[in-house]
Amino acid sequence: MADVYTKEKRREIMSRVRNKRTSPEEAVAELLCELGVKYRRNDRTLPGQPDFSVRSARLAVFVNGCFWHGHANCPRAKLPDSNAAFWANKIQKNKTRDRSVARKLRRSGWRIMTVWQCRLRKAERIRRRLARVIEQAEPGRLPGRFGA
Repeated sequence: MADVYTKEKRREIMSRVRNKRTSPEEAVAELLCELGVKYRRNDRTLPGQPDFSVRSARLAVFVNGCFWHGHANCPRAKLPDSNAAFWANKIQKNKTRDRSVARKLRRSGWRIMTVWQCRLRKAERIRRRLARVIEQAEPGRLPGRFGA
């Protein structure tokens, strides 16, 4: 099936797709702030420039869009019918790069947490997971029920 938009219109639409400070990233930033965690955004000193790095816990957090990173069994990750070969190749390269970056980070002593866009509908689960991972690295770091 052909694209419903002209090439110019499709180019305009795609040019508006952001890769930093997206809505899912902002939601994770809010969760980290609620936990009182100090973090860096898009840390260029680390492989893959993670969306968030919590240096005190040596935690790299990647916020992945389901489509762009090929989230398995997710309806948001469905490839378009037009130019399917191009998209399949692009998504596969993204997944390969994600694995490579994760391997490099783990080898240098960092833990990886991937937050999928679709999972943010249950933000409290993500918040608890973040708290658990940070608490494991820094016992007593988080106030309230997550620590001392």
